[in-house]
Order: sequence, then C-alpha cells, then structure tokens
Amino acid sequence: MKKNGFKHLTAIVLAGGMAERMGVCKVLLPLNGVSALEQITMRMRAAGVGDIVVVTGAREKEVRREAARLGCRAEFNPAFKSGMYSSVLSGVRALPDDVSSFFLLPADIPLVKTATYAALINAFNESSTYADILYPTFRGDRGHPALIGRAMITSILNWHGESGMRGLLAAYAHSYRDVPTGDRSVLLDMDTPEDYAFMREYAEFELFPDADECEELLEIAETPERVVRHARAVTRNGLKIASAVMKHGKRLDMRLVVSACMLHDLAKGQKYHEAKGASWLRKRGYAKVAKIVASHKDLPDRRNIGEAEILYLTDKVTDGEEVSTLENRMKRMEARFQKNSNAAAQARRRINRAISIRGRVEEITGLSLAAILSESSLN
Repeated sequence: MKKNGFKHLTAIVLAGGMAERMGVCKVLLPLNGVSALEQITMRMRAAGVGDIVVVTGAREKEVRREAARLGCRAEFNPAFKSGMYSSVLSGVRALPDDVSSFFLLPADIPLVKTATYAALINAFNESSTYADILYPTFRGDRGHPALIGRAMITSILNWHGESGMRGLLAAYAHSYRDVPTGDRSVLLDMDTPEDYAFMREYAEFELFPDADECEELLEIAETPERVVRHARAVTRNGLKIASAVMKHGKRLDMRLVVSACMLHDLAKGQKYHEAKGASWLRKRGYAKVAKIVASHKDLPDRRNIGEAEILYLTDKVTDGEEVSTLENRMKRMEARFQKNSNAAAQARRRINRAISIRGRVEEITGLSLAAILSESSLN
C-alpha cells in the first residue's frame, strides 16, 4: 500500500439525491454566505484534498453548474433514483487510477471541519495503525466522512449484498478504525428544514466549540480528570461573572466565555501549558479561543472587561473545584514560593492583576464578587 500523498487523495461528494424531505436542492442552500457545496470544498481543500468528484443526479444541471464554479469534477449518475449506492458506484468509477484513498461524504453533511479531514488523513498515514476504512467519531458516535483506502475499490464495485454501502461497510467491520474528533458536525445532516435551521445556527458559531465539543476535545487531548473538573468549575463561575457583567450593559460572547473557560487548562501538566494548549486549539481552527487560552496565566492590564478578563479572574478565584478569595490565593502563593523570590513576585503580580479586574467587575455590577459567585446570584 502506497502511503497517502495529497496528489493521490480524492473526495467523492454524493449530491445526486431527490431531497424529497427538504424540497429544495440541498447543496445550493446558503451557509454563512456561501453554498453548502462551497463549504465542503473550502474545508476539504484547506486539508489538502485537491481532487473532488461531485456525483449529480436529480438536480443535475444546478449541481453541475455549482461544481464547475468551484473547480470540482461533476459525474452524473443516471441511476440516481435507485438509491445512494448507485451514486457511490458512479463516484468510485470516476476515481483516478493512482488514487490511494478517498473521502466519501453525503453532500448534506457540509460543515465537517478542516481539522477533522486532516485528522483522518494523518491517521491514514500512520502505518502502525493502518486500516482500510477510517471513520470520524464524536462522543463515541460514528459520523461522516469515511476515508476509504484503495484496497476497498474492487469490493465496492463488486458488492451485491443488501443495504448498499452501509451493508458493505458492515461486512468489512474488521477493516475499519475510528478516529475521535471534537467535531459535532460529523453527525449533522440537513434532511429537513428543521435540520437546516439548526445547521445555519451552528455554522454561525462553530468557531467556538460548545460544551459537548469541549468535553470531547479535553478527552482527545488526554487532559487529566482533576483538571477537567477544575475547568467545569471555572466555567460555572465564569458564566456567573459574565452574566452579572452583561446585565449592566457590557457586551460579551457567552459562547466564547464557555469554550475558553472549559479549554484554558487543556495542556495542563506540560511546560508552558497555556502556549501549548493555544497552539493545539489553533491547529483545530479555534483561533479566538486559542488567543484567550494563551493569555489566561499572564494577562496584560487593560481597563476593558472582556472574555479574557472573565477567564483570568475566574481561574484565579477557582481553587480546584472550590471558590476561594484572591487574598487567600495570595497567601498560598507566598507560602509556596517563600524560597523563590522571583516566582513569588510573579505570583503577586498575577493576583494583583486579578484584584484589579475584580474591582472593575464590582464597580460595573454594584455587587461583591462573593455575591456574584453565590448560588443566589443565578436567580
């Protein structure tokens, strides 16, 4: 088996369906200002997939026109009414002779992240863990796209079993490998108008991983459980502080607050963990979250109260899973570093910065931080 170079990597996008439940051509529906098919091609190409075959069918002219605009190859499936497997066959027959692997993606799953495609490619290239079929998973559930090795092509073309591609892949269950991702979109399709409405909202905010995505990212990063518990506590407390500040006219993005609080210690235990965690997140497309994570240990002094200040303060007043005071944290730091004057000075500077942020929060809200963090503040 030849290792997977980008020039031998192809993608098949299945866009030949009737779209009976949606009632319109799904691949042309807009998501964040571009068509669903353009979302797919942008993400695939950013991961290094240069050759994309779009299998057309019921909406042949419309889909072919969009595929051509995006520089994709269009392949018409004349048997599209017989089901998705006929489109799979049309796509596989259009693969180049030197293909080493190919993505297989239904066109109604358009928001798979570039990092997910890259993770599948990297996993395919790991010779020590080679498999003929790779699936992305989210929270243990298998999603799309599958990345399929060249060795499967003959089996696909000769398959006459039941349930089409699903049946074939089940018959080759011994040849697959799951690749965990923090990407909910591997499970998101748009079969119905309700699905599409949810996907439009998800597309608008996908650069901030939601709570479940954060949990999965922490698991993939092998963050220690005690650190994960701390992150959950920081998130709970951060939401209280952010909510109190927003009630008094300050604009904050609560999604960014949640993701930054959950992921700030993702690389805890490693040297320069804040920089390591930020780099890890940037590679997965979470640049805004990474920027805040990178500064959560040492934050420049600013008058503004933003998401970074919320995380900085909350992290300093959350000791493990419990709320502490900044004064108590100061005493602990001084005792811990009493034989290291430089480290003690840095700790005092960080706590004093948190005290300054606390003062601004209390000035804005008219409440003490202790009152904000009490359970009654949620009412």
